Amino acid sequence: MPFAGVSVVSNCKLSGSASAMVCRAASGYHLLVVDGYSCIKDTPNTKSIRSRAFRIGGYWWVILYSPKGERFEDLGYMSVTLALDHDQEILRPVKVKFEFSFIDQVEEQRSARVRAGEVVELSAGASCGHHRWMKRTDFDKSKHLRDDGFIIRCDLFVVDAKATRGAAALPGAAVEVPNSDIHDQFRELLRTQLGTDVTFKVGSERFAAHRCVLAARSSVFRAQLFGSMMEGTTTANAINIKDMAPNVFRALLTFIYTDAMPKMEDDEYEYEEDEDDEVEEEEVISWLQHVLVAADRFDLPRLKLLCEDQLSEHIDIMTVMTILALAEQHRCCGLKEACLQFLQILSPTRLQNLLATEGWGHIAENYPAVVNQLIFKLASKC
Repeated sequence: MPFAGVSVVSNCKLSGSASAMVCRAASGYHLLVVDGYSCIKDTPNTKSIRSRAFRIGGYWWVILYSPKGERFEDLGYMSVTLALDHDQEILRPVKVKFEFSFIDQVEEQRSARVRAGEVVELSAGASCGHHRWMKRTDFDKSKHLRDDGFIIRCDLFVVDAKATRGAAALPGAAVEVPNSDIHDQFRELLRTQLGTDVTFKVGSERFAAHRCVLAARSSVFRAQLFGSMMEGTTTANAINIKDMAPNVFRALLTFIYTDAMPKMEDDEYEYEEDEDDEVEEEEVISWLQHVLVAADRFDLPRLKLLCEDQLSEHIDIMTVMTILALAEQHRCCGLKEACLQFLQILSPTRLQNLLATEGWGHIAENYPAVVNQLIFKLASKC
């Protein structure tokens, strides 16, 4: 799931330097980092510590953590619940699926597990979750509590995210206006190749397209097809696209015609977005990186942001340095900030080990600004 920011509780209070990241997708996860558990564990029963508000599916949410239980009857247990932030207008209950876990409970954080969960309706002023998540005595001796701190992860999927665009439809309305299907019409235009007037050669494959569509969507194509860079005046003269795989160029064209995140494809298989769990994660990350580079090359900022959004879902200890280097090279501010926030929650030891890897050496040599930011974060943690 996409990363939706982090809230840090340190020295008995919520840190002022919290994530400002807004997740534009209908799903995402937020981290609540507690540094100094001994300072807050005696918070009175029924009193909760609130996370910073984070936005997923068009709504603002908060995590409520109660060291001694959120309700009177929960005394002796720690509670963790989800609630809609009060600073927004909620027209009707919001249907969601969500899962709480500690940061090391990787199996419980799988997207497929969250989406297969029970649908819950949340109203303004109400919370839902685990009122008796874990006995205090058991938690104090658990592996989740390390160096007087722990991290709670909330994975959230908003089932009716579209309802956030405005008020509900008026009851009894006689006219129902269907959703626009122009993207399907343009997809069919690309598929049938009706009226195409330009051909591209990418590797061993050829792609037919429409000059006016490409020019309307991309300033690079506009210059290439109608400006001083004009090439390929007929379909017989194919324009060669170098340094790009055919499946990446196909994804580029699909986005240009539909304005939607394309499917992942290779020579034998086609993957839907919801089937990422069935694909090797390395292949997904590599494909997203190549599509992002192509989007930057052909000036498609929305596709670039869509790739950033999905890549942020794959940030972990094994990929963070590679993704950070990509974000720095292609000026992906949101993705870069997500990487830096992930590095910020690592322990000093793990961060130092990471900085000793080969990937760090590449970043240190080519992106000194990132070096300074990480060294500053490391120094502030020690």
